[in-house]
Amino acid sequence: MSDDLKELNVITQARYQKAQAAMQVVQAEESKLRGLLSDLSDQEKNGREMLSDDTAMRITGGDLAWNSWIGRNRKILNHQLANVMVRKEIAYKDLQTHFGKADVMEKLLEHEVQTRRQIRAVALVDSIMEGKLSCGM
Repeated sequence: MSDDLKELNVITQARYQKAQAAMQVVQAEESKLRGLLSDLSDQEKNGREMLSDDTAMRITGGDLAWNSWIGRNRKILNHQLANVMVRKEIAYKDLQTHFGKADVMEKLLEHEVQTRRQIRAVALVDSIMEGKLSCGM
């Protein structure tokens, strides 16, 4: 394997691994936000059940404040999630690009190994034939 190809393979693999790590970070952030949204939905459900029985909270406007708080937080989390999804799409395209390059590099390396094997096999056959010819066969 040529040194240039070895160096190029190291660089290609490093970039591919970096793209994978970037995707994992974005996916973890997405998962966290989806979990927070799920928790918020659970809080909303539990709050509505509690508020339906609490007339004092309804009279003082506590239910409106609660619903407003839920709405604001849901809007913030959804906005953050939308931003993460955009970053995820960018990271996905980057990952695809680097995967393609790593795949091509792997094929190039396999091709070089096969070529070297063929050259050695031809050289071996040639040396055997020369040996037989020099022995008078």
